[in-house]
Amino acid sequence: MRRTGLVAAGIPAVLAMQGTSSAADRTTYTIRDGTPDETDVYVTDTGEGGTTAVVVGGIQGNEPAGNRTAGGIESWSIDSGKLITIPRANQVAIERDTYVNDNGNLNRKFPPGETPTTPLARAIWDVIESSDPDIVINLHSSKGIYHEDVGPDGVGQAIYPTTASGAGEDAVQAAGYMNRHHLPDSFPEYYRFKRGNTINGTRPLLIHKVDADLGKPGFIVEATRYKTDLETRTRWELNIVRHLLRRHGIERTYEN
Repeated sequence: MRRTGLVAAGIPAVLAMQGTSSAADRTTYTIRDGTPDETDVYVTDTGEGGTTAVVVGGIQGNEPAGNRTAGGIESWSIDSGKLITIPRANQVAIERDTYVNDNGNLNRKFPPGETPTTPLARAIWDVIESSDPDIVINLHSSKGIYHEDVGPDGVGQAIYPTTASGAGEDAVQAAGYMNRHHLPDSFPEYYRFKRGNTINGTRPLLIHKVDADLGKPGFIVEATRYKTDLETRTRWELNIVRHLLRRHGIERTYEN
């Protein structure tokens, strides 16, 4: 049976929706409440065990595909496990359409083996660490294309895995899936998705900290902004996340 239900919104609330074997809960809660950083965390818990996944968007405010994608994922129904989404991680930067907030680059505030260095980074890390995730995905976009000589320098059209067992193959398979099924023939060859370099826990970035401190599969997803529109980038990232979650045992389901 496919799930039905509504998206939770506002302050903490619980909504039941019918599932394959038991009810699932949707909850929403706020981190950094009452500050300019205030933002919501969305949780869908099927109550059936299985994989716990965390998806983060909007770390950089001028990369709207990430928060748009995560904003779509927050309402997904799933067949098992738990899905935790932070769509607008860097609310101040999103509202300003800037790469940074008043404390600088949020994605440089997660030193491996140490406490995150700003209140917002600590709040985001608390969400991730307390959820004991099996997979973490951080959504970005880049002005250029990874390992291509066209356009500006950049790291787009790539999926960057941590050192955790199987993560590299997940990235390879997700890139291949995108190239076969979601890259229109009208796009030149250089737009093909690739597996990016391995995230090895040596830099103070969110997914580096996932690698170093949690040892779990984590992924940086980068679509390019070079001659692409926001709708296309968002569609690409939605499909990448869906494929990665599927490989980890979470299948998106649909309302009747």
